[in-house]
Amino acid sequence: MKIGKLVIGIIFISLFACNNLEKTKVKTNPPEVEFDFSDMPENTKAKPDTFVNDLEKILTKEQNEELENYLVGLKRETGKKVLILTVPSSEKSNNDWNIENGFTNSGIIIIVSESLKKVGIGIAKDTKNILSEKTREKIIEKNIIPELEKGNYYDGIKNGIVEILKKWK
Repeated sequence: MKIGKLVIGIIFISLFACNNLEKTKVKTNPPEVEFDFSDMPENTKAKPDTFVNDLEKILTKEQNEELENYLVGLKRETGKKVLILTVPSSEKSNNDWNIENGFTNSGIIIIVSESLKKVGIGIAKDTKNILSEKTREKIIEKNIIPELEKGNYYDGIKNGIVEILKKWK
């Protein structure tokens, strides 16, 4: 329980760091780079021990499995942890969901909400020097949002992961 609260705290601290990013302005109202989970639905729970939590169901089963296998292999081979979280809305409290898969001190999380039109890249304590706010904003603007605007959520997320790994040496 303490680990879960710690994980939630770290994720939220990381997410609040994303709130300081300038909002991306593109012709077709792109996703904004900020999140408020104060109203997350009560029945929305992330699965423990997974790297991909598609709570919004924007990925196909095959895409979800492919990303999961890729991220598990990445962690096993390099020790780098990247998590994916998609969220459907902001209708309940933060305490109704958590990620309990070791994202306590290191790792990066990509958060996408198709329905809220928002995207963010959160960083944990030990990875805060890997991606500056400006770098995260550029990754979102140039690698993730163009695909999300086309409805290609998998490609946008995958592009974000690839670009993050280029910076994470």
